Amino acid sequence: MNGLSAELRRTVSITAAIIGAVICVVAGVISKDFVSMVVSVLAGTCVSILNFNLMALAGEKAIEMAPEKARSKMTVSYLIRYAIYIIFLIIAVKVPFFNAIGVAIGYITSILALYLTQFLKNRRD
Repeated sequence: MNGLSAELRRTVSITAAIIGAVICVVAGVISKDFVSMVVSVLAGTCVSILNFNLMALAGEKAIEMAPEKARSKMTVSYLIRYAIYIIFLIIAVKVPFFNAIGVAIGYITSILALYLTQFLKNRRD
């Protein structure tokens, strides 16, 4: 299980980084403030990749635990991961250099990468 999970985490992380880079180029061209938008999307992408990996690692550990302990571990993991999202989004809103919309766009890159990875896998099979 660890080998498959590690491979999936690596694939999704790399794909999310590529999607984030493409979004940076597109958003940077469209946005009036190129540097702010690019940095914001990159930061959101990094947070998204971090949170995806934290979720995967917590899930791996929870599988080996008793159901009640696993449930509480996953709840704590969920709260920590979303606290990271919220804290960074608040920072993006408060600090003028960041663009909150760019950060929010970066947040979805791991989700897009997961869907794209699964779509490509299904097309191969």
